[in-house]
Amino acid sequence: MDIFFDMPNLSVDNLTQLHDREAMVSYIDHLMTLKTPFTMALIDIDNFTYINENYGHIAGDKIICEVAERVSKQIGDKGVVGRFGGDEFIVVMPNFVKYDEIWQVCHKIQVNMSECEVQACSGLYVTVTIGLSRFPENAQSYDKLIENADKALYRGKTKGRNCFIIYLPEKHANIVLKTEKDRQLSSMYLHSIVFSNLTKTENLRDGVKSLFDFICSYYMIDHLCIQTEEDGSGDGSVWYEKIHPLSKAKSFKPLKLSLIRSYLNNTIEMLYLNDTKQLMRANQNDLYEALCEQRVTSTCCVNIAYKDEFFGMLRADMTGVAGSSRIWQYGDMDILLTAAKTIALILHFTGKTLSSLD
Repeated sequence: MDIFFDMPNLSVDNLTQLHDREAMVSYIDHLMTLKTPFTMALIDIDNFTYINENYGHIAGDKIICEVAERVSKQIGDKGVVGRFGGDEFIVVMPNFVKYDEIWQVCHKIQVNMSECEVQACSGLYVTVTIGLSRFPENAQSYDKLIENADKALYRGKTKGRNCFIIYLPEKHANIVLKTEKDRQLSSMYLHSIVFSNLTKTENLRDGVKSLFDFICSYYMIDHLCIQTEEDGSGDGSVWYEKIHPLSKAKSFKPLKLSLIRSYLNNTIEMLYLNDTKQLMRANQNDLYEALCEQRVTSTCCVNIAYKDEFFGMLRADMTGVAGSSRIWQYGDMDILLTAAKTIALILHFTGKTLSSLD
């Protein structure tokens, strides 16, 4: 029997023209019936909710199609690519189960994604996280195979995204997948920490110190600071900062706020760079050089502002060697945004400025 049997005749996804979930499940069942060893990969687009909210659903659909095309090109005749649902894809590679072979394929997919600008959205670079499991080595049933791949994918997401994890029972068997309810409760808990730290004392500086201690530790952020603008030159000064003990850099300078502002998303007043090399590719050398001087490889900046009142900017930086980066997760940025806006509201309704609190 042909391991690809009647794939051309199975149902396809209307958006991407890849095989749909039903077709891929039929194919997996077929391979299991033949007892053909294979690797299954779940591929998830990183921060896709954030992309949809900031670029729109039409752009989101175009990005899904582009990712589908890129993944299909990298897989070639090694296997079959399908759309599993939403922004998630599934890849099945029969007779392709050696660790080194899988590693090479996944590495090529990651490099292709992170180094090529998305055609549908100028200046946007999309990354993916991949979780893989193998038949029959990791599981002998479809449900267990999916569960193990999902655990590997989950580990990749918690590790920082933009990576691939090949399921190994000694490392991943005990992972407990979070339900949607668990994720919502976790988000509620983190937001409550932001509010409680900033409002538990009348001294906002003490509240910021307590909050920054938590955020730096919880999210492993190398440098967290608030910059203010002291004059009309656009130069900023650091009002308060927290440097993680494991940070590769131990001293940081204020960034020119006028430079950052020119790249802020106007809707949420945020700039995030998973890899500062994006600036170099876009010929934005001034900000790139300023970040490189401080060994910053990834940054997320949020305006501390309310209506027309600008109080400062919250800045989160990751440092390291050239080429290292952090994929800012939606939850990370959500907490930073909440912190910045809460500080702005407190300053507005108390009639104070950051400099007046010193």
